[in-house]
Amino acid sequence: MKYVKHPFRVLSGYPRRVAAVLLAAGIILLAPATVLAGKKTDLIYLKNGDRITGEVKELSQGLMRLKTDALDTVYIKWEDINHIKSDKWLQVELTDGTRFFGQSPEPSEESHQLVLQTQRGPVTLDFDDIVRLEQIKVDEKLWKRLDTKIKLGYNFTKASDVATTNINASTTYRTREFLTSLSLDATRTRKGEGDDTKRADLTFAYLRFKKNRWFWFGSASAQTNEELGIAGRLLGSGGLGRYLRQSSKTDWFLSAGLAANLEKTVSDELDNRQNEASWEGLIQTEWNFYRLYTPKSNWRVRMQLYPGITDTDRNRGNLDVTFQQEFFKDLFWDLSFYYTYDSKPPETASAKDDYGIVTSVGYTF
Repeated sequence: MKYVKHPFRVLSGYPRRVAAVLLAAGIILLAPATVLAGKKTDLIYLKNGDRITGEVKELSQGLMRLKTDALDTVYIKWEDINHIKSDKWLQVELTDGTRFFGQSPEPSEESHQLVLQTQRGPVTLDFDDIVRLEQIKVDEKLWKRLDTKIKLGYNFTKASDVATTNINASTTYRTREFLTSLSLDATRTRKGEGDDTKRADLTFAYLRFKKNRWFWFGSASAQTNEELGIAGRLLGSGGLGRYLRQSSKTDWFLSAGLAANLEKTVSDELDNRQNEASWEGLIQTEWNFYRLYTPKSNWRVRMQLYPGITDTDRNRGNLDVTFQQEFFKDLFWDLSFYYTYDSKPPETASAKDDYGIVTSVGYTF
């Protein structure tokens, strides 16, 4: 059980500075945060005539998340809501990518419409055109505006004496103009009498929203993958992307840019050699599909391709497929598949590719 108690030992293969950064960031991600509740003065008018008082948190995947005093957090089908009255600052995004920012102090006179008081005056939006709605806490401190998710997984096969421990944590921060995230994914595989292998990825990502569903992106990552002979890698990337589809059930984006790759192989680390950064292209896409109603579930498919520029003979790629199923409020079961490919891996690599299946239990807060 030592692998469960000390999940961050998977980072021990990094150079000291990189390991220290990863460990510190991981502790920050997993540190419990106490979030003070806002005033629950918003009113949700349902089609059946009922009225619920609470604090509007967000509309996502076809469900309105409302924080209440008596019922804690409740999820309401967007199609069952007739009117909304809220004094919170709301960011509303339409299916065509248009975004509005304002308050809704009075309900609309028409059914299934939202009247939003913006700085340029009132606008009336049809519910059918709204794909996302989120409260922006303009006066709240940074740590109160974070959304965090944690997953822990452990798999063991007696016949092969192989045990895998995985930890995944992420936190996001959203404003009117941009979205930032910090995520950690670390896996350690114990292979019986063979050598243990470790893979880990700590990534900071930034999205700057533009008109018509376009966005600029940038990211910085620290990685290791002993199966592919990588002791440590620093990867920086940036480029332009666009959401090709947005709805209450699915979203899909495509982006492209450049990446700078500075890596140290296992043999480089043993010989204390320094490597120069290399340039790569970057093409990535992500597709999400949501099951709208409780128990909630969703699929996510993410693919990244890194065609070589400095070394045109080298091409890398990543594929991640995740299925998530909620079995209790904010508690979920997760099944993930990952695949990593390198056409020209270091000489110390065991293979050109690395893949695995991880099951885990997670919690969002």
